[in-house]
This record gives sequence, C-alpha cells and structure tokens, in this order.
Amino acid sequence: MAQRIKHHATYLWQEVQRIPVYRIQTTDHRIARKIKKRKSRLCVYGVNAPFWVFQLKYSSPKKAILGLGNITGASVKETADSGIWVAYTLPYTDIQKDVRVQL
Repeated sequence: MAQRIKHHATYLWQEVQRIPVYRIQTTDHRIARKIKKRKSRLCVYGVNAPFWVFQLKYSSPKKAILGLGNITGASVKETADSGIWVAYTLPYTDIQKDVRVQL
C-alpha cells in the first residue's frame, strides 16, 4: 500500500482590508527561520505543536503573494476561502537517516 508523503503548509492572509499588514502561519521549521530573519513580528507559536504565526507588512497583495513564494520556494495557490493563500513544502529528509549500517 502506498504511503502519502507528509508536507508542511504555509498560509498567508491579510488581517484587515486596505491595511498592508499580513499574517503568515507555517508548520515548517525552515520557513519559520527564514521569516525570523526578515522584519517580522512573531505573534503566536505552538507550545505542543510545531507552528508559528508571523506578522509582516507588504505594500500590495501581489507583493505579499510573491514574498510567500520567495520564502517557501514553492508555488502559491489560493484556497477555496477568499483571501487565503497557501504554499506546500516537503519536509527535509536526510539520506543517512534511512541507511542502516551492517557490520
């Protein structure tokens, strides 16, 4: 039976219409580290679950979508809900983790 590959989701939405403040929610450690290097503010983080919500300022929605694509390195899609964009990334896998050493 085939297994489904786990992936991380990164969401982007605008807090209030006509105010250039956006929130980015991610479950990926690498993406969170990249966002921390930018001028952002950490609003929420998960204590028992790995997720972070950051607040960023972009001048327009197009630049916000472009910024999400640059941060994640993946294609950005709009969800069924209006005004929410998502980018899916694969988790980092190390080849050495799967190799068993036999003596």
